[in-house]
Amino acid sequence: MERKIEYVEMTVINRPGVLGRVVGHIRREGWNINRLFVDETEKPGVSQMEIDIEGANTKLAQVMERLLNLDCVISITMTQNGEKVTRQRRNNENEPADKISEIMNIPQAPPKENGVFRILTINPGSTSTKCAVYDDETVIFSQVIRHGESELPRHISVLEQKNFRKNRILECLKEAGVEGRTIDAVAGRGGLLKPIESGTYLINRQMLEDLQSATAAIHASALGAVIAAEIGADYSIPAYVVDPIVVDEMDRNAKLTGMPGIERSSVFHALNQKAVARRLAGKIGKPYDNARLVVAHLGGGITVGAHRYGRVIDVNDALSGEGAFTPERTGGIPAVPLIKMCYSGEYTESEMTGKIIKNGGMLAYLGTNDLRAVQKMINDGDEFAALVLDSMAYQVAKEIGAMTAVLEGTVDAIVLTGGLAYSSRFTGAIKQRVDKLAPVHVFPGEDEMSALMSGVLRVLRGQELAVKYE
Repeated sequence: MERKIEYVEMTVINRPGVLGRVVGHIRREGWNINRLFVDETEKPGVSQMEIDIEGANTKLAQVMERLLNLDCVISITMTQNGEKVTRQRRNNENEPADKISEIMNIPQAPPKENGVFRILTINPGSTSTKCAVYDDETVIFSQVIRHGESELPRHISVLEQKNFRKNRILECLKEAGVEGRTIDAVAGRGGLLKPIESGTYLINRQMLEDLQSATAAIHASALGAVIAAEIGADYSIPAYVVDPIVVDEMDRNAKLTGMPGIERSSVFHALNQKAVARRLAGKIGKPYDNARLVVAHLGGGITVGAHRYGRVIDVNDALSGEGAFTPERTGGIPAVPLIKMCYSGEYTESEMTGKIIKNGGMLAYLGTNDLRAVQKMINDGDEFAALVLDSMAYQVAKEIGAMTAVLEGTVDAIVLTGGLAYSSRFTGAIKQRVDKLAPVHVFPGEDEMSALMSGVLRVLRGQELAVKYE
């Protein structure tokens, strides 16, 4: 019987069990799932699924029609006669007509209870700004604000995006009914500051001045502290950063490069790496301060860190061109050919920097930094796309092996995290090379928002002191 592969997009209500219900329904209909990718959307409580499914030559449209009867499915998009067709779930006779539309709106935050600390967290990325509000450990509002190409190119620099992004955050808070007077503290993701120890830092004038430097201003994370400080001043509440990307706990042996005048720097996804490391340590029954872990953050930037007894003693600086190549960065490059390219007269300094940190890696090879698009190329038979993806996984595995050596071969566990960890093909290619070194755990996505909240909450509860940035 003829079998075929179909590509389907679905929007679903993000509630417990939704993935199992959708997958189970497709399998019961006799179709196999070749690829499944789930990502959050701009609308809180709503996720998007992308599924490549293969099955007998039956009418997929009928299968999808039955899927629309699930109360967790909002819409389904599939290709029919060469065109994309989207079907919305029909309301049943007992369901209010506006129920589905309400799901797509920003929900209203509940009133603040007595004795609860309300914390606003802000995490700017290159093409999005995440914001969330927590009442103690409970998230009451979360939003991913996407910034399209038509919005951000109007702004010359990262810092000039400040007012635009801040206003978008305030608009979302207003729509959700979160009043500024109810917020006790605000936390922003830290930027390229001076090397500092891990901790929760009160944002001060010195920090804001350092974030104005040309080096700091190239990374969107600088906006986290800047926007947090302004909102804090507006509402007369403290503003913090937690484990910024410059947390430096590296051993002295890890600093030398072999060229006096150039030292290795500790610039990595400290916030997420440490949050996930603590989560993994809890899972394996060891305090983080007693664990030896290798953590690989897999995203637009890829950093692999050796965590020894609560400190990251070595990690690659992905922003400076170390480590594996990524969806948009080159990673480590042979030095002499790179020098020749720099002096060829064909490129300016900014163009060469862009090649390394913005326009390299998967983007340079395949014209996209979207792993979903690359996986579709592979499913369509693109052998070079498969080579690129497998090579990126190979280089990540090599970095994990290097960090295992840093830990003297004694590793309690390896964890793969970040957005790329949603891809079972990518994580599978890494695991097959490293799973003999230590047990491998996969924690897709990021814990950065809850990590920001946790750091500030510990300070507000008096469990630890805020650190002064100097």
